[in-house]
Amino acid sequence: MIDLELLEELVAFEQYGTLSATAEHLMITQPSVTRGMKKLEQELGVVLFDRQVNRISLNETGKMAATQAKKLLSAEQNFTESVINFDHMQKYINIGSVAPGPLMLLQSDQDKYSQKLTFTKSLIHSDVVISDLKNYKERLIFTAQEIEDDNEVESMFIGTEKLYVRIDKFNPLSAKKSLTFKDLAGQSFLVVNDIGPWKKIIEDNIPDSKFLYQEDLNSLDELTHYSNFPVFRSNLTMAASNFRERNDDDRISVPIKDNNNEIEIYGTYLISQRSIVQPFLKEVVKNWITD
Repeated sequence: MIDLELLEELVAFEQYGTLSATAEHLMITQPSVTRGMKKLEQELGVVLFDRQVNRISLNETGKMAATQAKKLLSAEQNFTESVINFDHMQKYINIGSVAPGPLMLLQSDQDKYSQKLTFTKSLIHSDVVISDLKNYKERLIFTAQEIEDDNEVESMFIGTEKLYVRIDKFNPLSAKKSLTFKDLAGQSFLVVNDIGPWKKIIEDNIPDSKFLYQEDLNSLDELTHYSNFPVFRSNLTMAASNFRERNDDDRISVPIKDNNNEIEIYGTYLISQRSIVQPFLKEVVKNWITD
């Protein structure tokens, strides 16, 4: 069996073009790379390089071998990650989400569930939901749409998420019982950067506004305390016990009543995990915040 380290050296040579640069990248000596490439040729029984005085380059067979080596190394990495992730998954329900609300709610409600829960820190992009599940990176991902894939992945409807706006009590809009997105036109908002599908919704539906994006919730909270810019919350984040509002920020939470102010949340998982995930999701539905 060919040593994967030799394939890594071949791929590095294809990328960096010289023995010295390859050795520097791999943090080994140049003679080690030279010996490794000769050994790889011997094991394959083919010539991979054109060798000239003070110059070595991949021939056509070598270029093809480097392309295939990349694929094999990627497959090996996916194999290793999948096995490790699967083993971890046997002990926990690892949860990801395309939007922050479901994660914040479940993190604050962990003691309500008998299952051991872990959470992916960064939001999941909708394009990689299926691949993440198939590679066992998450056992459950909350998505903003129903997903089905080749009888391997399915979704269960959980509930909806809706936005509120926390607005300075001296702003005339704070006196209203509810607001529409158009009512908020022209305002400048503090917004955490990673809010998944909500980012497009607010940018598309609130005209002539500025969104002052912050990298994390701590930065957002600090600026919220020392400014009067409106901020968004949702029915889920406001119910999260580990995310309580400061009592001294002089803000009032006003619901947004607008046809576009709603995301349907689904629990998406591998069908092979249905017997474990569905009972948990049924408990989530019971504890879901509707208003």
